[in-house]
Amino acid sequence: MSKKNFYPIKYVSQRTGLTPHVIRAWENRYQAVTPRRSAKNRRLYSERDVLRLQLLKTATDAGHTISQVAQLGTAELKNLAQREVVAAPRRQLVIADGLKPAAADEYLKQCLAAVLNLAPADLERLYDRAAINLTRPELLRDLIVPLFKEIGKLWHGGSLKIVNEHMATTVTRNFLLNMLRATAVSDSAPRIVIATTAGQWHDVGALSVALTAAENGWSPIYYGPNLPAEEIAAAVKQNGARALAISITHLLNQQPLADELRKLRRYIGHEVSFFVGGRAVIDHTRILEEVHARYLEDIEQFSDELNSLTETDIMR
Repeated sequence: MSKKNFYPIKYVSQRTGLTPHVIRAWENRYQAVTPRRSAKNRRLYSERDVLRLQLLKTATDAGHTISQVAQLGTAELKNLAQREVVAAPRRQLVIADGLKPAAADEYLKQCLAAVLNLAPADLERLYDRAAINLTRPELLRDLIVPLFKEIGKLWHGGSLKIVNEHMATTVTRNFLLNMLRATAVSDSAPRIVIATTAGQWHDVGALSVALTAAENGWSPIYYGPNLPAEEIAAAVKQNGARALAISITHLLNQQPLADELRKLRRYIGHEVSFFVGGRAVIDHTRILEEVHARYLEDIEQFSDELNSLTETDIMR
């Protein structure tokens, strides 16, 4: 087959209605398609790949999870798609507009219901569909972040059991990790190390930060939860990172936090930009000012900060 019969991912995205990061995630996580690679290691998709992706989108739009249908043969997918076309008019009599892409607030309601019902498969399916229909900033800003704010409120208010929170965290963490693994960044992109400090085991916020960094042209190097300051600083130095972002969601004692932040700034030096996020530090701006760390209020502000750093580097 000649090169004219192969297409780059942006063209395939337009043809299928799938975002590039969903296509990469389906490829890496489920082996839905196996594209060729160009001399510069860029993905090239055949007409057969495009057809499979179109059929997979039809199946997932109809309510099937990608994990259920990714390994089906093309003939089986065609048969499934035909059955869905026949069933669609009947389905719309029951659920009006049920196949139209939902807005972020509708996904938020459905995801919260899945958490309350202890339904991990439903939550995974909703995340997969949201990743198709929402942009990555919308997915993080309007779904993931508010979902966990609501989970936190319910848990603190005694309306949510620990098992529900653990289920939501596990599913969401796996989903975000897979998205991060499927994200392609330039070798020349500025690097940012992302982690959580010692005693901090919840890293959904840190993963959201990593994905936001990638979306803004940075190369996120994610090291996971519960790391002491010395280890985080060593990672910054070894990777030649331009910035460091840490997440702190639970605070048992303010003094260890202050000590940890002071050590981090001392170890990484003042040439490295330092970001701190998480609800546990929102009321501790004094120590953040002392160590010249920027508090991450939301994803949009973080995007602005990264873009500002990039512009500064260019002007140097």
